[in-house]
Amino acid sequence: MSGDRLISARARLVRVPVDPPRGDAIQQFDALELPIVDLVDANGDSGVGFGYTIGTGGTAILTLLEDELLPKLVGADPTGIAALMCRLEKSIHALTPGCLSSTALAAIDVALWDLAGKRANTPLYRLLGGARDRVRMYNTHVGWLNRPLDEMVHLSKEAVTRDGFTALKLKIGKTDPEEDVERVAKVREAVGPKVTLMVDANQSWRVDEAIPRAQQLQRFNLFWLEEPLEATDLDGFARLGRHTTIARAGGESLYCPAAFHECIRRGALDILQPDVARVGGITKAIQVCHAAAAAGLAVAPHVSPELSVTVAAAVSNSVFVEYIPQMEPVLKRPVLMRDGFAIPLDTPGHGIEFDPRELERLTVRKSSDHDQSSVPSSASRGATREQRQS
Repeated sequence: MSGDRLISARARLVRVPVDPPRGDAIQQFDALELPIVDLVDANGDSGVGFGYTIGTGGTAILTLLEDELLPKLVGADPTGIAALMCRLEKSIHALTPGCLSSTALAAIDVALWDLAGKRANTPLYRLLGGARDRVRMYNTHVGWLNRPLDEMVHLSKEAVTRDGFTALKLKIGKTDPEEDVERVAKVREAVGPKVTLMVDANQSWRVDEAIPRAQQLQRFNLFWLEEPLEATDLDGFARLGRHTTIARAGGESLYCPAAFHECIRRGALDILQPDVARVGGITKAIQVCHAAAAAGLAVAPHVSPELSVTVAAAVSNSVFVEYIPQMEPVLKRPVLMRDGFAIPLDTPGHGIEFDPRELERLTVRKSSDHDQSSVPSSASRGATREQRQS
């Protein structure tokens, strides 16, 4: 039916300043870049999706969307999301898997699922499975590595006593291992034994360094140690698991479900952390969650809490959603939290609404409008690229 066809696909790049810059063991960033996709079908229903980068690469993602992906959406049936996403991925096969292509595809996939929820007049977390109506949330924002120790301790206490968080994540990876120990010890002392603590080394260690460092931290009753090694060092993760009692968490830097399957097969991780943007969207994030469930493993979707809660609430094996409030400046409302739990919205689709004025103010580039009257031929797309380069 004509109503089942997309008639418009457009994208924009929004750059949200992060002030002061935030840092972990391997990088600092001063902005969140959001490639945002808007889709409209012939009935006038719309869906919005997005990916993210931390300060770099957003223009490359927008160009990939504009030149290769958005033109293929106009006239397509949005109800067959898996089939449509498979066609799009195959059309840029030489670029996959990888962060840029996965993020571009994710923005489209999220928009398609948002549209599906709206067409069905159903909250997306219910459409995807509806396993629970709340998911525990941990606060990462208090624990950036470039925060002074006193500030981190103060913010940690405030997050627990004022904001109701029952779990906190601290960045680690200082040059001096004793400094990491001190930071964790001071926060543990400040918030008490009942608050759940996790730590994240952001891929900054080799396995021979990670083993003694993990053993130094075991006495603080940590829920997990996240990304102590490079994401693809599965031998190292397996070896680390034989020398520490702390659960190994990771997955934000894996870009396809197959990579997670290999982690499961080789016993490299105890808790899987698919990132909806980096793994290619909701479709693939749900695949990862189900694979983890089949293996008896927990999942804790990475960042973007406003969207991650939709995935986490859809499945039965989720244990946490991460709180980092970086998108809040362009949202009409932040993620809903109650008693330390993230609450999925009971509105059709994923429920995320952007503030149009702030979105426009922080937009750095828009794609061409792709609709029924303006889908370019392959020749004209080539001309557009040449004009842009000149």
